[in-house]
Amino acid sequence: MSPFQNPLRLPPASLCALLLTAGLVAALPTGAAAPARTPAEATLAEAAYQFTLAKMLMEEGDYREARTAFEKALRLDPSAAYVRVDYAEFLTRLGRFGRDREGRVERLREALAQAETAQRDLGSNADALRVLAEANLALAAEAPEDPGPMAAAVAALEAVRAAEPGDLRSLLQLGQIYLRRGEAEAAAQVFEEIVAETPGYRPVYRMLAEALIQSGQMDKAGEALREVLEGEPEAEAARLALAEILADRGDHRRAAEVLRSAPAPLEGVEARTRLATELYLAGELDPALAELDALVAEVPDSRYLQLLRGLVLSAQARNEEALAALEPLVGEGPGEADLVVTVSQLLLRQEREDDAVDLLRGTVRRLEDQGPEGEARNARLALARLYADLGRWPAVESTVAPLLSEGLPGEPAGEDAAEDERLEARLLHADALIQQGRGDDALAALAAAGDAVAEGTGRDVVLQAKRAEVLARMGREAEAVEILRGTAGAEEPAAFLAIAEALHRAERFEETIAPLQAFLGNRPDSRAARFLLGAAQERAGRRSDAEGTFDALLADEPEFHPALNYLGYMWIEEAKNLDRAMDLVRQAVALDPDNGAYIDSLGWGFYQLGRYDEAREALERAARLIQDPTVYEHLGDVYAALGEPDSARRAYRRAMELEADDPEEVARKLGALDGEDSPDLQRP
Repeated sequence: MSPFQNPLRLPPASLCALLLTAGLVAALPTGAAAPARTPAEATLAEAAYQFTLAKMLMEEGDYREARTAFEKALRLDPSAAYVRVDYAEFLTRLGRFGRDREGRVERLREALAQAETAQRDLGSNADALRVLAEANLALAAEAPEDPGPMAAAVAALEAVRAAEPGDLRSLLQLGQIYLRRGEAEAAAQVFEEIVAETPGYRPVYRMLAEALIQSGQMDKAGEALREVLEGEPEAEAARLALAEILADRGDHRRAAEVLRSAPAPLEGVEARTRLATELYLAGELDPALAELDALVAEVPDSRYLQLLRGLVLSAQARNEEALAALEPLVGEGPGEADLVVTVSQLLLRQEREDDAVDLLRGTVRRLEDQGPEGEARNARLALARLYADLGRWPAVESTVAPLLSEGLPGEPAGEDAAEDERLEARLLHADALIQQGRGDDALAALAAAGDAVAEGTGRDVVLQAKRAEVLARMGREAEAVEILRGTAGAEEPAAFLAIAEALHRAERFEETIAPLQAFLGNRPDSRAARFLLGAAQERAGRRSDAEGTFDALLADEPEFHPALNYLGYMWIEEAKNLDRAMDLVRQAVALDPDNGAYIDSLGWGFYQLGRYDEAREALERAARLIQDPTVYEHLGDVYAALGEPDSARRAYRRAMELEADDPEEVARKLGALDGEDSPDLQRP
């Protein structure tokens, strides 16, 4: 039997002591107390010495001499499987470093050969299996295109799992591999084993939760982290992890509650920043702002905190304060285009259209001169969108022109981001052409764009939808509906839904009802199709049908806020089911707190209930959030009911400037303020 069946795994000091002992023993005189060794025994003793020397040299960092000693030990005793285990581990360590990839791979292949030989000799021995897994993992990292080493590593780790179920390190490696490969259920099973073996090992709970989430086991993921918090309520890392999980699921309200339920107030900046973020995303704007005010005072140089504070102020429609917070950040960091868009929207809320345009134009010039290219293109697209919102269609056309070419600067050909930006530019270009009465030119531009896009892709779907919209706007509804019907049976529903939505933008509601109903016959659970059907029914005058559609949708999707607002506003308009209507709209506002349309619904509900002060507060906030003629008409009605004719006139005139849906009705209300009796302006 080889003397290495029970190897010595000793620290350098102990190894030195062992060598000294070996030296002393070798120096003893031969005699009765020290019988002479046979040649075989001497060979094994020398092999043991070389192995021990190799271990010492390896620990001291003398890798060249260590390798020589390992090889000598194996030549002297080729059956020493444990020497191979340690040698394979040593070669694997060497193979992870070094500048020369070929040299690293060569050492790793040597390590793998030694590990495979040792494993054949030792069978299911955990040490041999572990080093076999390590060598394969290292080789897989160097050659990820070859699936063989990773598969072999997983097989070896599974064998370790069977041989030594409590091997924490191997289980962690195995679980993380499964997680990276998208085998979330297998990963969760491994992490659950770790939790069962070592329930106090807290770092694994986050990985377990992630695996459970990826495998769709949301409740178990939350339970895993809640279990940590029950035993250690002060475990801030686990609390943050649970909040992050909930936030990733879009459940910002529960994420905020998890953070607020800590036994003591959160102290770390990271945790408090997460709390402020979740409060903002949950629509709890006042507590979010209070937290941010304190954080900004402590960390005044944090751009993220300043940005988030500005966004909270913007959501509160405190436009001047939001501008004061955000304008100094322009030009100071990444995300320039997005920040400038936010600031320009704040300027629009204050009816400073020219200032908004000037800001975006200046940003485009600066970024196109200084870069980065991607930011410059984003800013140019934002400027085109702003011109479109303002109805300045020739300016839209000229602004997107540089983005229509096949070779956008600064991006490799075919880059996804560049292609998406070019597609948006083409859509805006088509809008500009149709709005200027050049429908045939718009169709030709879309056809040319389609030639450069692969059929059936997401971009092709978007172009089909825009083509249908243009046809509908040109009065060619039959062709548009034919495109819609042609996509109803497609395997992927995206094209059909995009075209239906495009026809709605073109106000062809009646034409989409039958195709949407047929589509839902095959896909009854499509939330988007059900919403579009309800909207089409309502806009086509089939209000009873629309109520049934939205009621059924909300029974299945109680937090789908577009439907909550739509049905609530329908009832508010009719002064019907007002209590439930207000509940629906309040839910919508809570889910999307800075949506001006939702807040307009809330304000109009207060008006219908005769609660004019609350109506005024909500509608003034809505007017600070969006420039919409309906909001201003509602606001004018509230001012009139409150006996403030001058404010009412200003609101009605602003509604006219924004192209009110029914300008004759708004004009009639203006006339009524000048002395004509109008029952519509009396308190309901």
